[in-house]
Amino acid sequence: MLLNRLRENFDFSQIYGHHLNFFFKSKSFPLELTIKNKIFPKIELGDFVIKLADKKSELNKAQALRYSIFYKEKKAKSTFQKKITRLDYDKIDKFADHLIVIDKKRRGIKNKVVGTYRLIRGDIALRFGGFYTSSEFDLTNILNSYNHKQILELGRSCVHKDYRNGVIMNLLWKAIAEYIKLYDIKVLLGCASFKGTNVQKLSKELSYLRNNFSLPDDMSVKSLVNSNYPVYNRNNINESDLRIFVKLPPLIKGYLRVGGRVSDGFFIDYDFDTIDLCVVVQTDNIDEKYKNKYLN
Repeated sequence: MLLNRLRENFDFSQIYGHHLNFFFKSKSFPLELTIKNKIFPKIELGDFVIKLADKKSELNKAQALRYSIFYKEKKAKSTFQKKITRLDYDKIDKFADHLIVIDKKRRGIKNKVVGTYRLIRGDIALRFGGFYTSSEFDLTNILNSYNHKQILELGRSCVHKDYRNGVIMNLLWKAIAEYIKLYDIKVLLGCASFKGTNVQKLSKELSYLRNNFSLPDDMSVKSLVNSNYPVYNRNNINESDLRIFVKLPPLIKGYLRVGGRVSDGFFIDYDFDTIDLCVVVQTDNIDEKYKNKYLN
């Protein structure tokens, strides 16, 4: 009831910056883009527009889509502020690029953003406090191996439930490929998750990934918490058992198919009710099939 009264009396979509921070006594509420990318071209394919959000309203719509999926659909734990605004946000939103897919023909719904991906270049992250992934994983080996400008973090990926036939994700990846070429990105990294926090229940999947898709030693990524559970026993599974691969979450499968590798350990995110892995893709090592599809 209280939330409904607050929403009735305040138009939060019109309140930005210090006004909203004053209301919540919070310095972390980002609604205004710090970095505006004027170089990246808008792509139009049929009814869809793929672009970077370059105004507050577009960022808010991406955040609203994220909230509806992460908090309403997947039941992540929300803060009081997020419940009122119905936006998923964090401090990184301010300096990230937000790739969005807009359905121009979507009728009867104010928010026409149906897919989004958050992109953070390493040189920008260095200036504004680091990657989101570094809050869960030690990225030292990656950062020592590449110039920050060559690193791109991908995150907050989501597609509206009515559009999960592969088309929107394909459009997002086409745009990400253009972004990779534009900025000469050599490494993609980010968190990819299993739903739930029961490690033993996912022992086969975690063992399979570590035994078959681990990063090389000079690129290894460690969890910031001790996650070397017995589930990583090489004898737990038949390493050639592709039935396990088929059952992996779609995002993890997608990264592995293009040539991705995973962290040694995992991070349990109790707020989002997930077990997170750090996934790393070296763009020079992307599978030829996907290079031809997206990068060539």
